[in-house]
Amino acid sequence: MKIRLPWMSRAERQLWRAASTLDDLGELTAAWLEGKVQSQPAWQPRFGPDDETLPHVPVLAIANRGGYVTNASQPGRLHTGADGTEWRQRAAVEGFVSDSIVLQRLIDTAEQAGLDVVLNDADHRTKDGIPVTLRNGKPHTTFGRTLGPGDLKVMWRGFPNALSLMTDAHQLTIVDPDFGPNARLWDVLAHATTRPTPHPSAPAPTVVCTSCGCSAIGWSICADGCSGVTDQADSRCTACINPSVLINWSKEIDDQPNECALCGAPHYSARPYCSTVCKIADGSGPVEFPGATEPSGPTRA
Repeated sequence: MKIRLPWMSRAERQLWRAASTLDDLGELTAAWLEGKVQSQPAWQPRFGPDDETLPHVPVLAIANRGGYVTNASQPGRLHTGADGTEWRQRAAVEGFVSDSIVLQRLIDTAEQAGLDVVLNDADHRTKDGIPVTLRNGKPHTTFGRTLGPGDLKVMWRGFPNALSLMTDAHQLTIVDPDFGPNARLWDVLAHATTRPTPHPSAPAPTVVCTSCGCSAIGWSICADGCSGVTDQADSRCTACINPSVLINWSKEIDDQPNECALCGAPHYSARPYCSTVCKIADGSGPVEFPGATEPSGPTRA
């Protein structure tokens, strides 16, 4: 009787082969940890993370999406096997980082928490690593040994983009020095790799003043004493809302307001457009106001 070994699906092979950045690999590794992708090149196809890893999947997914692509991890444990074998295990993780800021943040946060750090790259190579699992007091599993070109080729055979990315990346290992359950490593990963959620960009207002037709908006000042339409609910410019706003009449032309070359809105200045919005909309590019600095639009945090 033949035993048919599991294979990675063609669709998932294409996913992993298409990854062009370490962030892409991190997203796919996070999806594998979460069960959204069945196979990972460096592991047995169609097998997910070990049972002992499952409680830490949320943190590992955050780390992978935050620039630290993990290839192995284990929690701290103390237990005795059915045969009486004593196992002592340190919490540990190892993976790849290409972003120097993420790398430094991980190292600094880990060292501040009292964790051991091993860095392997072109300038640092470790032959022995750190024993993270003891079997009856003797080293059984080691993390932190440098993965050379031969190791990486075996892990990523058939995935040239991933192999190139992993070869160029820093190899970083973080180990809790204490054996047994401990949350320090997982707290460090979550703290150092959680990326802030960007605030959504606020769309620029587009309404014109319902009283005078002024089309300037809050971040594009009229430069004639009026701040444009700053209250979307009211839909009037500040000069129409507050009669005490004094227009700079020195820019008046023949005692009559100028008219915007695009929208026809009145404005008391010599420029052809009432605001930058109309200038850009007319395809003429940014307008420069004599003696005034034109404010920029809203930026994303």
